[in-house]
This record gives sequence, structure tokens and C-alpha cells, in this order.
Amino acid sequence: MPKDSLADFFGDLENLLSGIDERLADVPHLRPLRDEVATMLQGTKALAAEQSSLTARRQSVTQQLRILTAQGRDLIVKTRAAIRSHYGHRNEVLVRFHIRPIRRRSRATPEGVGIAMPFPAEPPAASPGAAGTLGASPDTAAVSLSRDGDSPSEP
Repeated sequence: MPKDSLADFFGDLENLLSGIDERLADVPHLRPLRDEVATMLQGTKALAAEQSSLTARRQSVTQQLRILTAQGRDLIVKTRAAIRSHYGHRNEVLVRFHIRPIRRRSRATPEGVGIAMPFPAEPPAASPGAAGTLGASPDTAAVSLSRDGDSPSEP
């Protein structure tokens, strides 16, 4: 059955009902079907009316909900402002009300203080003939870091 509008459906039922009423004397055995069609028409019209009233009610409730939500947001702002005014801007109790307190900036740590890094392990000692195989030129001297400072030292 193709998808028709509700008005088309009502028109079909009313048309069928009026046609059966005109010829009921010729076809009396269709009376039970005629009564079913009349009941169906009445029931669907009642449900359609209820649906439209519920649609209107839903729109009204949605509008009221939007208004109350906006008023609720305004009330949240006012209440948080009053709480902030009562406790002050720096009190940590504000966190309980989902308000960020104003905190001091953290001090920058001096360069000497911080996380201690382990000294890197020394590379393995190279054999005297291996200098040419690693791609080092013969005039390049090997430089290593001393453990007591960062200054390079010649071997």
C-alpha cells in the first residue's frame, strides 16, 4: 500500500462508508464491515486529534523548558557570584562549587635545582685500527666528557 497522507486515508474511509450506506439495501451482508469501517474512521480521527494536541502541547512544553533553562543558567551565575563574594576569590572551598579560585603563579625553579639526570654512559673504547672504519678522518681527534664537569678533555 503506498504511503498516503492522513487526510487521504480519512477521505477513502468516508467515501467507502458513504458508498456502503447508499447500497446497504442491495448488500445487507456488508453491514458488519460497514460498522468496522465506521469504527476505524472514528478511532483514527480521535487519535489524529490527540496527536495534534500532543504536538501542540510538546511545542509548548519545549518553549517553557527553554525559558526555565535560561532562567536556571542566570540563577547559577548569580549563586556562584554570591558564593565567590562570601568566600573570596582565592578560597579553595570554591572548587566544591565548580568555581576556579584565583591561585598564585608557581615560582620558576632555578636552573641548578630540578630533576637529577644520570651521567650518560661512556661509549665503548675503539681499537686503534678501527678509526678509519668508522668514517672518522685521521686528523680528527677523539673528544670525551669528563665526569667532574662539562668541559671536553683530550684523551
